[in-house]
Amino acid sequence: MLIPWNTDAPIYHAPWATGGFILVNVAVFGAMLTSGDADQTFGPWILSYGDGLHPLQWITSNFLHAGVLHLLGNMIFLWAFGLVVEGKLGWWRFIAVYLGLGVAQCAFEQCCMLGAEEGGSLGASAIIYGLLAMAMVWAPKNEINCVFIGGFRGVMNLDISILVLAMIYIGIEILTAALDQFGWGSSTLHLSGAALGFGLGTWLVKSGKVDCEGWDLYAVMAGREGQKTKRRKKAKSKGERTAENERLEADRLSAQIQFRKLLDEGHARGAFALHMKMSSTRSDWTLSEVDSRDLIAKLLEADLWNEAIEAMVGHLARFPEAVRVRLKLAQVLIGQARRPAQALRVLAKIADGSLPASLEPVRKKLVAEAQKLQQQTPMELAGEDW
Repeated sequence: MLIPWNTDAPIYHAPWATGGFILVNVAVFGAMLTSGDADQTFGPWILSYGDGLHPLQWITSNFLHAGVLHLLGNMIFLWAFGLVVEGKLGWWRFIAVYLGLGVAQCAFEQCCMLGAEEGGSLGASAIIYGLLAMAMVWAPKNEINCVFIGGFRGVMNLDISILVLAMIYIGIEILTAALDQFGWGSSTLHLSGAALGFGLGTWLVKSGKVDCEGWDLYAVMAGREGQKTKRRKKAKSKGERTAENERLEADRLSAQIQFRKLLDEGHARGAFALHMKMSSTRSDWTLSEVDSRDLIAKLLEADLWNEAIEAMVGHLARFPEAVRVRLKLAQVLIGQARRPAQALRVLAKIADGSLPASLEPVRKKLVAEAQKLQQQTPMELAGEDW
């Protein structure tokens, strides 16, 4: 089983709506559990088959779930793919897309089942498959951080591209639907949601309403990935080059102001996303040592461990003598990332006698903790030269 939980895709908007939808789904499920007669209270909200069209059910059925595992699975995937989609759309457009996918799929489903004698459906699965397909169209080469559960290795952390993960889950649904001779069931419902999401995601990127910076599925398939960024850097005539340089410099200064504003207002994730975007598209983008340290501090305060690790690695690449940052990186690798071997590699780069006397006990304590954890964590991916 693959459980996605985070992504390295550029996130330009905090996932407020994604978190809000998760809270609403959990609250509705809690109300169902505490209701004296859930069937009587919530039955009219389920998408019913064979008794006409009920537009209100096209909304309400998406917030009902049949059990704890049904709810838990949907909410995990909603978080993972909501990060990507809302990260590009912003909260209000994400709400419109989320509800639009649910209404469109439920309307289609209820129309198809007008001739049924009984039955119905509930849950956010079709919407989530729609979000999965949209993420696949917009960021196929970005990775999803997953926990793999099963087999003789137990629990492992894996990084899988969004395209591969989407194809795995969509492929499973196609196979399941085929074995059921494509009869109306959960697999066909999931696939209908994925088809809607794929179409919507394609239209939004092709019409320019979503900027994937040349890394969308169609650019990747055509071998044109990143060319939008490359075109900005293409040499031009002297007059054009001067105007372009002035524009690029203005953009860089504007981004620096926006970065500092996000950081000062406590939006650590947004500041980090802006920094990563500028780093990947601008060769002249760098953070001062002070800004880099402030970014690391804000990410750590917000418990954004993966982002903080990446920021600290980048800081050490530019300022290799920053021993306090190196110690903090090792601490996070041990305590949060559970990567003791990598922590030991990070600590090994501290030369003997280079630490102030006050920090030497900290280094020794971290080495001891990493060695102890390493005995308990025999499986760890190959380390990197940090």
